[in-house]
Amino acid sequence: ERGGMTKHGGVIATNSHVKGINVENGKATGVTLTNNNRVINAKQAVISNLSIWDLLSSGIVDRTHFPDDFYTKGMDTPPGKSFLHIHLGFRATTEELSKLQAHYMYVDDWARGVVADENTALLSIPSVHDPSLAPDGHAVLHIYTPATEDYTKWEHLDRRSDEYKALKEERSQFLWKVLLKVIPDIRERVTIQKIGTPLTHARFLRRYRGSYGPAIKAGEAS
Repeated sequence: ERGGMTKHGGVIATNSHVKGINVENGKATGVTLTNNNRVINAKQAVISNLSIWDLLSSGIVDRTHFPDDFYTKGMDTPPGKSFLHIHLGFRATTEELSKLQAHYMYVDDWARGVVADENTALLSIPSVHDPSLAPDGHAVLHIYTPATEDYTKWEHLDRRSDEYKALKEERSQFLWKVLLKVIPDIRERVTIQKIGTPLTHARFLRRYRGSYGPAIKAGEAS
């Protein structure tokens, strides 16, 4: 299927990790890939979706290309918190799905605010609208905290350690509590389970400290 990018002559390259953004005479001219140091030259510009911290400190661009005040201001930008996710595949009939909503928002205590720890969760059940997302008799869902998970709880852990696994189990209990309110027997229905943490965000999405983005408050900064 042709999307907006390919429809207008663009090419989407997968498994093409960028090693560096090339700069000549103060202008980004292209990128170098990790695979065989292949260079792709830009016709007009290089657009990056890296966070400000990853752009400035990951080494993907030589720091000397940035003015000192720009670098300092960028690195001083406060990072927002990260996420905790549960992705599930579970048994459900078409009739059972018809009784569910595609989206739910849960707030335990409005007085604490939506950014309080273990107070808010968002639940998406896309199979309600698209049963082709899972095999017959099954469905998928995703429940997560909305950028309220503190990276400092995780940063010292080895993701292969028992301590990491134990913290995943501990921190995911709030999401399970919410999920049980919507589907009371969900634990018996589960066929596949994946828990994502701030370390997952940092590793797979290459996000600085697993952050959702800058923690900039309206009316206070820009």
